[in-house]
Amino acid sequence: MAEETTTPPTSRDLLSTGLVVLVLVFLALWPGDVSWLMDEPRLIANAWHANHDGQLAVGGLYGNFGIRYGPLPTQIYQLLLLITHDPRILVVLHVLLCAGITGFALLWLARSLSLPGWFVAGVLISPYVAAYQRVLWDASYAMPVGALALASFADFLRTQRAWSLRMCVVTSVLVPTIHPQSLPLAVPILGWLAWQHRTALWRDRRALGIAGAIVLLFDGFYFVQFAGQLFARLSGSVQKGYPGGGSHLASALAPFLGGRLLCGGDYLEKLAPLIAPGWLHVGAQAGAMLFYPLAWLGIGTAASSAWRAVRKQQMMTARESIMLVVLVAVVLQALLFGAMRIPAAPQYYFGTFALQVLVALLGVSALRQWRIGTVLGGFYVVGSAILTFEATISIHQHGYERPNWPRLATSVNIVRQLNAFSDTSALTNVAVYQKAPQAIRTLRLLLPPAPGITPKMSGRLFITDTVTELPGGAEPPSGSQSIEITPLPKDWVPDPGTW
Repeated sequence: MAEETTTPPTSRDLLSTGLVVLVLVFLALWPGDVSWLMDEPRLIANAWHANHDGQLAVGGLYGNFGIRYGPLPTQIYQLLLLITHDPRILVVLHVLLCAGITGFALLWLARSLSLPGWFVAGVLISPYVAAYQRVLWDASYAMPVGALALASFADFLRTQRAWSLRMCVVTSVLVPTIHPQSLPLAVPILGWLAWQHRTALWRDRRALGIAGAIVLLFDGFYFVQFAGQLFARLSGSVQKGYPGGGSHLASALAPFLGGRLLCGGDYLEKLAPLIAPGWLHVGAQAGAMLFYPLAWLGIGTAASSAWRAVRKQQMMTARESIMLVVLVAVVLQALLFGAMRIPAAPQYYFGTFALQVLVALLGVSALRQWRIGTVLGGFYVVGSAILTFEATISIHQHGYERPNWPRLATSVNIVRQLNAFSDTSALTNVAVYQKAPQAIRTLRLLLPPAPGITPKMSGRLFITDTVTELPGGAEPPSGSQSIEITPLPKDWVPDPGTW
């Protein structure tokens, strides 16, 4: 029986939705400024070749443990490539899809649990989250899919709606295929449904069976492949691990360090010059850092609520059930990260992103009675927005000056210039192109020469942030290296020495 019925949206709900829409519009600005380095070109090339062959991709890239990731992100890129081959438009579509689903799933979650939805805008605009939902990557799709899993789970517990149950089951099954770091989120959700809601699962078995058949249609081959790779890993025939992993204890603290992804105070410092006044930048960093205490308070709130619910030995409410699942997920994340020594780097929190947002929301809500939650949460939102505005403007003006990464727009312009030539190789002193020529070669798949143009042979092409022809007999510039510039072939694998 449903505990609550759906209520009309309030003015606060509409305000929260409006803020999220504004963030989405901002994230879609200057799509040519995103980074375009190693994995992104390979993903897009795999999607292009799958479309060219008239097939669905059956898997993604390989991870640090020699196990292949699932095909869902590549299949999404296949769909987007049916709409456009312009990389900058792909970025805009990706933002609207990835960040849009993430934002509205988190709003749904907040509304289901009567939590402050306005905080979601601060999460979406935080520097790392904003950047990772712009870049054409695969693991970042764990954020929207995981958010949908948790939001539909909360809605089902509150309303017992069948469609929420179906969405919860499907997304909870799919999110670990995007990246296994999602297991601490998916396992408690599916386990709770199997333990406490077997009747609802059985009652909806026909629809769930159809949903399962559709999942198998898209991912069935991958599940077989994954089982074989997992067996190889467990039998010791695959010896890869996380690079630079720290101690087991340090990694086990991961649930308390979600701010590595959701704070972003150090994001711009790694990439481009700081352009905001020093006092403003430091103040914004301090505001963004408030995510940590809010999340810690939220974990404590979940633990306290779960303990009281277990002790009373009565049927749990929807909110109490969520609190217990959150606590189990926190413990599982600590065990998984600790056992595998997964570093607490921003990209390793995609799978538990929704969990980290939820505990921060709980922290803000817990401080409501003292009217401190709105103040601290507001400082976080404003601090995150300032840091991301500064980073966006600085990168637009200076590019990725510190790591010397080319922007997507730079690589697109280079490829358009290369289309005038028939050369299969060129010299470059750009480290990214030397290490990852796929950044250029994938774009040559997407942006072939226009019909009617007859490319000419040069033999003296030199690539920097543009394409030039070296004078005859001139010595190549220092540090130059020859790279392939032909369209990236199917199943191309980079030189392991560049990993």
